Amino acid sequence: MDDEVEMSGWMRWFPASEGGRGTPHPGGRHAATAAAASGPVDDPWSITFDDVPAGPGIGLGEGAVYARRLNGAAAPVGWGRGTRLVITEGPRPVADVEILATAVRVERPWTFRVTQSFWIGGRGVGVFGDLTGEIDRSGRPAELQSRGQLLAVPQAWLEFARIPGGERIALLLRGVEKDHVVPGSLLRGCAL
Repeated sequence: MDDEVEMSGWMRWFPASEGGRGTPHPGGRHAATAAAASGPVDDPWSITFDDVPAGPGIGLGEGAVYARRLNGAAAPVGWGRGTRLVITEGPRPVADVEILATAVRVERPWTFRVTQSFWIGGRGVGVFGDLTGEIDRSGRPAELQSRGQLLAVPQAWLEFARIPGGERIALLLRGVEKDHVVPGSLLRGCAL
């Protein structure tokens, strides 16, 4: 597992009109096959994605993803930053992913899929969304994948926002602009 390579990228589901899925994927984990768009499509690799966006036809249909090849297989030649992968289910292309970065897999303690962002005067950017894993309240660094870019977030703080009927989990981000944090963006805690 020490040399297992993880990829981060930007995924876009193909609508049915482009030959994609007829039934939308609900989002979350997804296992499929992938081949580099510039290489032979008849030589796909098994791949698993974490936190895929819902789609096509529901939600934005695109967003940040993390992936790894199954069984820790060695990286295919030429798969790296800027590579466009065609994701297939059986023989049918259903999505594409542009690889933004590759690195030896490092477990991170949490992920947060953004559904809404807002500016909090004098404090930073607040975000609502869906938290997976555990996060402490101490303002640790994080990575932000948004609009096809991977950005560093110096501090991500766990907060609880008061809303009608109770409270909602929110994150306070310091060191990033609100314009960088859009619905569908993915925040991921950095390993310490």
